[in-house]
Parts: sequence; structure tokens; C-alpha cells
Amino acid sequence: MVVAACGSSKPPPPAPVPTVSSRCPDLAKADEVAAFDFAKDYQLSRDAADKLKAAALAAMEIGLLADKLDAELGIACAQIAHDLGNKGDWRSGNEACGAAIKAVHDARAKLAKASATLVVRVPVCSVDATLMTKCASICDSSVPAGRVKADCEQKAGRCDGNCDGICEAKTSTKCDGTCSGACDGAIKGTCGGRCKGTCDGKPANGPCPGACVGTCEKGAINGECKGACSGSCKLKAPGICDGLCAGKCTVELADAKCAGEFKTPDVSTDCRARCELAAINQTECSTPQVGIVVTGAAPRDRDTAEAMKTAVDKSFPALLKILFEVGDKGGKRVLNAQAVIEGARKGFPDMAMSGGKATAAKSEAQLATCFDDAFKKAEAYAATVKTGLDQAQAVKEEATK
Repeated sequence: MVVAACGSSKPPPPAPVPTVSSRCPDLAKADEVAAFDFAKDYQLSRDAADKLKAAALAAMEIGLLADKLDAELGIACAQIAHDLGNKGDWRSGNEACGAAIKAVHDARAKLAKASATLVVRVPVCSVDATLMTKCASICDSSVPAGRVKADCEQKAGRCDGNCDGICEAKTSTKCDGTCSGACDGAIKGTCGGRCKGTCDGKPANGPCPGACVGTCEKGAINGECKGACSGSCKLKAPGICDGLCAGKCTVELADAKCAGEFKTPDVSTDCRARCELAAINQTECSTPQVGIVVTGAAPRDRDTAEAMKTAVDKSFPALLKILFEVGDKGGKRVLNAQAVIEGARKGFPDMAMSGGKATAAKSEAQLATCFDDAFKKAEAYAATVKTGLDQAQAVKEEATK
């Protein structure tokens, strides 16, 4: 008889518990954050990792924008306040803009019976045409590469053929169309300085709230220019543009950049919020030309009117340049990014659980260690940025109330 030994086999060893990394990406370095493997290092699902990455990149963009606005608004608003008699020294851009609002308000209060109109040359603003596509491909891994392409509505670049659109020339040049900027010859249109000629058909040698025919001294114009136009020219017909062409060109634009809104890429709202901030931070505008027309001031208030004009002509270009670079939707986009960052911070427990119960506790603790303070600071920066933008807009609006 043969008896077979029937011993029980050893059970397989338990699967090793995945480890949670103690590394934190440097939130001041976009390349490092973009390359960081949030899913692997923190044991997160792919969706949770994308959400965390988008929030981390948005926090970085908020910080960059906050630094930029604090510096640039601080200079512009302090200059406006100083020009109108407030010689204070302010610690932040928002404080300086608060002082500028009051200074402009007080000046306008003295000119209660006068009317004021801003004449502004809208600058050409541009940003890298590939920015939105590159950005979207980084923060949403669930979308195929072919669906993250984000074209823009209008481009600007060097036109070696004929430009059909707006030409922002390198130097003063003849404008066969509508000149927006300064004109060294006869004009017919809006004058933001001293109109010499006729204003709405009547002899004029001063501010003109209507149509100026003659010359315009010390102020931006919008209209026909018989001399050399310095600024931008909206061409009547396609023509040569020795500078930046915003629009179409009879040949392919060289060094083309996006000069309008990007078409919305097909990515998550979290990713899009970060990319819209990146576009704001990298947008560059030429400096706008600005003039103010103050009419109806009483003789005793002419010094105040002149001080107002000096402040606007000298300091508003820098202020409006910032507002143009941020854009009309800038404030809303800052709040969208703030919501993304706050949502990610409050969602650490759910993110950690997405990788499984075994690592959830360690993952949540690590997320808090790496990102909690940084995200809280970014949320506070976002509120500061939104306040600064509102104040900058208020300075502009106070001038024409």
C-alpha cells in the first residue's frame, strides 16, 4: 500500500501595503509640480491626483499674480495719489489704490458740475498661442491629447504681406484708417487733450467732449489722422504693417501669438481654472495711451481740473495696462481658482480614501503636511488679488463719475 503524504500548502504571503511618500513638491517650481506623480507618491486615484495637481498649480499662479499686482498697482496707484496731493507712503498695492480712490474721488467732488470723459487707446495684448494647450495637457490626464488643443479667436504677429485688422506700428506712421493713440497732424474725431480747431462745429481751443476737427495736443485720439499716427491703426483696407498685425494677413503671420480669448479646452473645470490664470500671468500688453476731457469746470476749479488731467495722463496708462492684461473676466477667474484650491484642501480625506483604506490615513496626513498651509495662503492671496482688481477698476471709474 502506498500512502501519499497530504500536507497543507503554505498560504501566500500578504500583499505589501503600498507606501505613502513623505516628499512634497516645491510649489514655487511649476515644472517640478507638473512632473510630480501625485497618484503614485500619495496613493491616490488618477482623478484625485489630477484635482490635487490642478489646485497646486493654481496656487502657484495665484501667488505669482498677487506679487505682480502688489508691485505694479502699488506704483501706479501711489503715483496717482501723489499727483493729486496725497504724499503718503503705503505698504501694499491695495493700500495705495485705496488712497488713489479717495484722492480721485475728492478731486471729482470739487468738480461736481464738470463732466469728465476718458479717451483710451486700447492696446494690443498677446500671449503664447500654445500656452493653453500645453497647460491643459499637464493638469488633466483623462483627456486624450487631441482634445486639449485650445485655439484662440484672434492672433497677432509680424505680417510680411498685407495686414487686415489693427496695425500697431513700431514708429509713428501714416494711418489709412482709424488712428487710436497720438497724431502729429490734423485730426477728425475724439481728442483727449487740447482741441485746437472746432468742437462739434464750434471754434475750440481747449477740452472737447465731442468731435474735434483740427489738432489735438497732449492727449490720445480716436479718429482720422492726417499726420503720423503713434499707437495703433485700424486699417480701412488690407495694407502694409511695419509692426504688430492683430487680425489676418495675406501670408501666414510670423511669430504669431494669441491676441484674443482662447477657445475653452475640453478639460476639467479645475484644470481650466489654473490655465486661465496662467494665461493672465503671461499676457503682455503694450502701454495704452490715455487722455481725459474735463469740461464745465468753474474758473475757481481749473487748477483742480488741470491736476486731474495731469494725474490721468501720466499715471493711468500703467494702471490701465494692468487691467487690460488681467482682462474683464480676471476677477471671476481669480475666484474660480480660489474655489478650486479651497475645494481641494477640504477634500483631502476623500482624495486619500480614493487610493484605498490601507493608505488613507497616511495619505491624508501627508497631503495636509504638504499642501494645507500653502493652499490657505493661496486662498488669502486670491482674496487680496480680487480686492486689488476691484480697487484698480474703482480708480478708473471715479475719474469719470
